[in-house]
Amino acid sequence: MKIEGMEPVEILQKLIELKTANQFCNLEDPEDESAPNGMTNDKVAKPKELTKHIRQLIKHSQFKQYKLSAQDVIVIADLWHYHLEFTGRTSSWSSICLSAKIDTYKVSDCLDYITFLLERNIICFDEKITGNYYLNPMILQSAEYTLSKEFTLRIMGRDLMADLELCLKEEWQDSQDFLHDLRLIFDLCYDSFAELGNRFSQLEYPILSTCLNLLKDRIVSAKKSLGIKALALRYGLSENHIYIILLTMYHQLHRDDRITEPDLILSLAPDPRERWLLLKHLNDASVLISEGIINKQPQYHKAQVCSLGISDDFLALLGCRAKTAVKSNYKGLSPFFEKCQTKQTLDNLILPEVDKQLLTVIINKCRTDKSNELSKWGFVTDKDKTKQGLVILLYGAPGTGKTYTAGAIANELQRELVMLNVPELRNKYYGETEKQIKKAFTEMREMASREANPPMFLLNEADQLIHNRIDSSSTCGTIENTIQSIILEELETFPGILILTTNLESNMDEAFFRRFDLKLKFSLPDLESRYKLWKMYLRKEIPGSLDIEVDQLARRYQFSGAQIALVVHNACSEAVSRTGKNKRLYLDDLLKYAELEHPWSNGISKSIGF
Repeated sequence: MKIEGMEPVEILQKLIELKTANQFCNLEDPEDESAPNGMTNDKVAKPKELTKHIRQLIKHSQFKQYKLSAQDVIVIADLWHYHLEFTGRTSSWSSICLSAKIDTYKVSDCLDYITFLLERNIICFDEKITGNYYLNPMILQSAEYTLSKEFTLRIMGRDLMADLELCLKEEWQDSQDFLHDLRLIFDLCYDSFAELGNRFSQLEYPILSTCLNLLKDRIVSAKKSLGIKALALRYGLSENHIYIILLTMYHQLHRDDRITEPDLILSLAPDPRERWLLLKHLNDASVLISEGIINKQPQYHKAQVCSLGISDDFLALLGCRAKTAVKSNYKGLSPFFEKCQTKQTLDNLILPEVDKQLLTVIINKCRTDKSNELSKWGFVTDKDKTKQGLVILLYGAPGTGKTYTAGAIANELQRELVMLNVPELRNKYYGETEKQIKKAFTEMREMASREANPPMFLLNEADQLIHNRIDSSSTCGTIENTIQSIILEELETFPGILILTTNLESNMDEAFFRRFDLKLKFSLPDLESRYKLWKMYLRKEIPGSLDIEVDQLARRYQFSGAQIALVVHNACSEAVSRTGKNKRLYLDDLLKYAELEHPWSNGISKSIGF
């Protein structure tokens, strides 16, 4: 698509080079090539050339739909120049108006022009703007702007519609072809455009509109037996109905989260004046809602916000199955989870009596909901009522029984214990860990909310995921802080029972401690507990174990339960390798491996000797 041998990007390059001649150009009429009175031919040479290139861009077939003026072209040239020089940077309303030669003190004129550029999708916001800037123009003053992605593609000589058409199947034979192209088209655009310069995962309207129009045109020309077309004919669905279904369906089946009602409205109606029309299609009397094609589900982390989904019956009609929640007894768990085998009970726990009493309180709190009674005492707030679950922190020295205790709590409550697999959540690719964590919490919420007897969840060594905020000047710091924000938000309204354990509570941000409903510190075992631990691990089945004086071991070594278990195991491994009457456990075996372990006993020196 060349004019006089020049592509749009070449025309803009010429305009940028001639920028210093702007003041000589009659921006109101690019056809007028006459020189101002008193100017020589040399002085009008550059304005004439500038005017010629402005006219070239206005008449270019790529831009006819935008109905550009000379003023627009100068603004576009400046924005393009800024885009090339400062990739990723944005422009303010005042800088755009200066390019357009509008006095910034004429605020109304400036903002009217900004609005006109937005309406034609020449520029777009660089952030998520939900307010109605027709009612409150000051919103436009605080926003930042860039050239829209679709307009930028046209500058580079690309036709998005034509490029995407090449990816579609030649003809849809059945619903599987439709589903294939639905995912392909949206995946291509979300992967290519949603993260480029966008601070929120949302496609700019011109890009989204291209995807939807392509799919809609293909639906119109498809056979009547095609699921989506049969649905449209059966209920007399309009173009907007189809767009809502397509976008909702894609997010439900192929994105990490269902799309929310506000995000869908904002995506399909960037012009605030048109949003009320779309909202009508999602009220209780609309065909989509009244016929059960689309259902609304209140979000856990945002009050008064609903996510949208296609009902299972209609998904089947459209040729696919719904993403089912994890079924009872939790078969087919995602790789994020691991079901723990727990047999321990509270009686098996060897802890100081005061800690056991606290555990009993925790278990009773997990079993009963006292909110109604507490509300009479003035303790339960509206925030408390939105949260039905418990988040519990077990923290303290390594090997003191935190994970073992979590299993005992689960057994006492007669629930399965499902552990989050942190290595599966961590991903080397940029942005993937955040998505994995969101997906894992979504599945946990589904299990906690839908199961008759939901599992209890365990995040072991939680410090691998949650910690103090770090310097956000680096990419790594930004990612880690984003992860912290996601988890904080999830903990705020988590509906189930989640236990976190850590050995490094000092590394946790204070904001996390405020999210824990109950906290229990595990200290190293006292003398009585160490005595019981030695007796427990020196089982009677071990030859020679009954002859060993554990009282002396308990006094001499201030070990954790895990260390005691390790010493006994190592000593028995050596004893079992002997033959004859020496194939038994001796005190010296235990002393040998206890001395090897002693330097690692949490930095505590020996107490007393024999």
